[in-house]
Amino acid sequence: MRFKKNQISVVVPVYNCAQYIGQAVESIIRQTYRVSEILVVDDGSKDGTREALAQYVPSIKYFYQENRGEPSARNLGVRNALGEFIAFLDADDLWHPEKLELQMRCFEKHREYGFVYSDMQTFDETGIIEESVKVSRNLDLPSGHIFKRLFKETLFGSGSVIVKRECFDKVGLFNESLLVGSDYEMWLRICRHFEVGYVDKPLLLYRQHSNMATRTSGFAYSGTPWEVRALKAILELYPETVNELGRGAVNRRLSLAYFYPVYTHLERGDHLSARELLRHALRYWPTNPNYYFYYLVTMLKPQQASFIRNSYSKVTKFLKLSRQVVKG
Repeated sequence: MRFKKNQISVVVPVYNCAQYIGQAVESIIRQTYRVSEILVVDDGSKDGTREALAQYVPSIKYFYQENRGEPSARNLGVRNALGEFIAFLDADDLWHPEKLELQMRCFEKHREYGFVYSDMQTFDETGIIEESVKVSRNLDLPSGHIFKRLFKETLFGSGSVIVKRECFDKVGLFNESLLVGSDYEMWLRICRHFEVGYVDKPLLLYRQHSNMATRTSGFAYSGTPWEVRALKAILELYPETVNELGRGAVNRRLSLAYFYPVYTHLERGDHLSARELLRHALRYWPTNPNYYFYYLVTMLKPQQASFIRNSYSKVTKFLKLSRQVVKG
């Protein structure tokens, strides 16, 4: 039996996140728009997560499964959710109190939307890092038919999204083979069939820490970055995307997905992995001069590489600023 129209289920996947999960649940409870149910899916935690959640029962519905990955945990939550709308919050992130209220107002004005997302803030143990990701990263966050734009950039975090249940009825559940990036692949799938909305306010607090999945698993799956895996899954489902965007644009997007983790590997001194990523990036975009610069950097010792990268960055910023002054 389902809840009445407009009622919201919140799905929270958690794995070994005892230190943060209570804060996440509290931020849901404090919402100004009443939440119908909170489904916390424990994906085999062994760090005291169950004990940390005990104080919130029966305010939450607690599910436990052996460790199968975040998409599997999300799917278990979706299958058991009763609401007509389903929102997601990662166990280490937080919501601003008015998050759901503002998004439901957007749905009331635009019943055609499949999901509504928002801007977000980033923070760590020292406090707020970015007051608005949209502003700090100079993003244009669109509404409507955004598939082409979302294919080019990830744009938003999963914790900023609230989805109509009918979207899952249409496109299916999260891809459990994508242990990282299944959310991005899901939003792309939904955007093939639905218009989406945007609330121009940072309603998600996205936590930055060393154990984040996109940092620890960015170069997973036998050397393939998570974004590449997600994008290729979409291209397999919707091969017409190549004609819609153009082969060149698709290749550049895949190339950048290989290139983004290069910085992390260079910072770690893992030049061999960085070089392998660059080889793949060059296959898709062989005329990009930055790739050749970084490929040469991987041939240096870590201290030499750090000096060259910092110098290159300073020169690039100076040249960019100079061009802006001239144009001004």
